[in-house]
Amino acid sequence: MKYTFKFSLFGKKVQMFSEGERGIVVEKEPQVVCVYGTDSNYNILCAIPLCHPKFLKGAEYIVEFDENNCAKICVGDLQIVINYSEKKCANSKSLKCYGSDSWGQDVQSDWNEI
Repeated sequence: MKYTFKFSLFGKKVQMFSEGERGIVVEKEPQVVCVYGTDSNYNILCAIPLCHPKFLKGAEYIVEFDENNCAKICVGDLQIVINYSEKKCANSKSLKCYGSDSWGQDVQSDWNEI
């Protein structure tokens, strides 16, 4: 399933999507936009802070769940993949991925490995 959205000035600051046991939350905070990989109850498994919201103003976000137990998030020239089976995250830039207690801290993978 593929979802698209844009953050607006006075719209929702949190977008939530799930498919089966996998979930994605994209949150626009005052100083950072953050992507969270979650379970179906939206308990956080991993977090990827993107950048200040002004750099993504008006950008379209695409969230897609695939058959390989992965979720893909694209915005601008940034791509993120969260592999729920391997408990790993990767992105097309040099963003840091953070793990939770349930996934552990070592969730970062190289873009070419995931």
